Amino acid sequence: MIVMISSVLHSGSQSILENEPDRMEQFGGGGSIEDQCGAITFEDMFIYDKAIFDVRIQDDWKSAEVRAKAWINWTHADDIREDLDAYLEDIIPSGGDGWLSTDEVGSVILIAADCLQYSITRIGIRDGSPHRGGTGVDWQNTTWQDEGMEIEQYNGVPPRHSEKRDCNSSFDGECYEVPVIPSSERDCDTEINQSLGLDECRVVLWLNATLEIDGVDDPNDFTVSFNSSNMSNAKLNFTFPTIPDLRLDEWEECEGRFVGSDEENPMTDSAPIRGSCIGDSSTYHELSNNGDGSLTYSLFPNSNRENWPLGEDIFADFTTSPIPVDNPPEWTQSAPPNGTWFPVSEEGQSKWLTWQDLSAWFDDESGVSSLDIECDSDASAISQSIDRSLWVNVEGTVEVSCGATDAMDQSSGNRTWIIGVPLTISTSTQILTNPHPILVSLNAGWPSMTVQVAISQGDSPTGFESFEINSEMSLSISSAGVAPGPVFVWIHASVSENPNGGYMEKIFDLGITKESLPPQIYFSTTSWEGSSLKISGQFSDPDGEEVTLNIAISGVSPENLGELDIGGNTWEIEWLNPELSATLGDHELSVTGCDESGKCTTEKFVVSNEGMPVTPGGGNDESDEINEPLPASGLVSVSMSFLVAIMYGRRRE
Repeated sequence: MIVMISSVLHSGSQSILENEPDRMEQFGGGGSIEDQCGAITFEDMFIYDKAIFDVRIQDDWKSAEVRAKAWINWTHADDIREDLDAYLEDIIPSGGDGWLSTDEVGSVILIAADCLQYSITRIGIRDGSPHRGGTGVDWQNTTWQDEGMEIEQYNGVPPRHSEKRDCNSSFDGECYEVPVIPSSERDCDTEINQSLGLDECRVVLWLNATLEIDGVDDPNDFTVSFNSSNMSNAKLNFTFPTIPDLRLDEWEECEGRFVGSDEENPMTDSAPIRGSCIGDSSTYHELSNNGDGSLTYSLFPNSNRENWPLGEDIFADFTTSPIPVDNPPEWTQSAPPNGTWFPVSEEGQSKWLTWQDLSAWFDDESGVSSLDIECDSDASAISQSIDRSLWVNVEGTVEVSCGATDAMDQSSGNRTWIIGVPLTISTSTQILTNPHPILVSLNAGWPSMTVQVAISQGDSPTGFESFEINSEMSLSISSAGVAPGPVFVWIHASVSENPNGGYMEKIFDLGITKESLPPQIYFSTTSWEGSSLKISGQFSDPDGEEVTLNIAISGVSPENLGELDIGGNTWEIEWLNPELSATLGDHELSVTGCDESGKCTTEKFVVSNEGMPVTPGGGNDESDEINEPLPASGLVSVSMSFLVAIMYGRRRE
């Protein structure tokens, strides 16, 4: 199935792609042809039923000649024609008409070749010590050569199709077209007897290209990396230049990583340890010694399509060094010594070690995955999950012994450790205070612990306090900034004397609750604006919750109050025409604020609707007479009316 292509038709392929934003979306969204094609593979362009890739490394190890052949059969062949016709719709007049012509297929093949030169090769070849990628190691270090990419096809438009018809060529050559969807008889070749049951509508593709290699100066030791994600029924033959004594030292199938960049990829936070990968056996390999003394490494990726998307890396380490002596497996420096304490957060079935942790404790020339690692305990059941992590049933403290043996029954020797729950956590009050008391008790038999503690509301905290616990200690933990509601205690603990024994981390629910405090409401200012009185104030919530306000004035109907205006932490309301109120004098202003937790506060103030300022010139007086200036006593009284327009007293309910 083609999921990206475009039309050439007398224009450069790149310019037409970039001028068709809707078509570019089929690449994964906008950008240049280089950007979009740089995020896909050959398999994203063509979903085949079978493919063979021959990769012949040149003598200088700087490039490789690639020859490939892919078969697209039955419904996949139908899909590729249907997708191609739909893709060309709105680009060329004949696109989307249910017919596919030789001109259209030829144009798309040219575009595919242009696109493929920017695509991901899936291949990495790097010399030096064996590697598994990771920080600072670009294992996908091969690219397609800019020029010389060739793609040919057979039967994209079957020449002997029973419904073939002529068409007008855009290239002044022979042109014919066939229906995108074949008839029920699938008669794509009139010269083949249908009783044979052959797929007459199949499509065959050929690829000739040059792979550029940047990373091999000394081929006496090198790693071939291949990402086989979402590949089925493929064969890749890597033929190396003749090198005496070249042999495969290590081969492994590592699950999890998809093809593409590591930034948006799972399983890329750390590279697997060499020899530790446990594959699903969807890929296997073969080695062939050729007559000219060269070595061919054949790879057979074949993951089940029903499991896609499925990430997988294949690593093959080659060397000319002699086969090493088969020594017993050894404990590594990162392995915990005898007597190490391992804290877990709770009793019962508990995950003790991941396979990545356990595999880092042993070293063997045949790889850790080839070792038989056994762990047992006299007092507890130990089990291994499908991902090879170890689980222990913890009751009190449990002693566990582990060791590894290789294929020759050589042993690393055993080491014994102690696993258990080290701490008991409690509090004297379920109502959160600041600081809040937390009692941490060291369980019997445990050595000194380094404990980090923080108040949490479900997530890992951004800050914590650290303590050294020898027996029992009462701690005062800051709870600043905690919102009302359930509150938890986050604990991270490790044994002080052996930090490589791991740590326990848990969020404890001790039934602690942060109670909400009610909002606070304040009166601020009043002012007359014409015949309306504006009253304003402030509000806040100690817990930072949103506050809803409601305001009423005794003896005043709601329609005589303007809309409550809230901006930031201030409130303002307008009393419309207060001088027309049935009662002049003091009125009770009631302001109620409720937060998100349902805690409410009501504050009451006394306001007066007397003292509206008089407008010079008579206010509402419609007389044509010019009023005389106010005498001095009148000026003083008006000034006083501004100052005492609102007489208020504050009392709190």
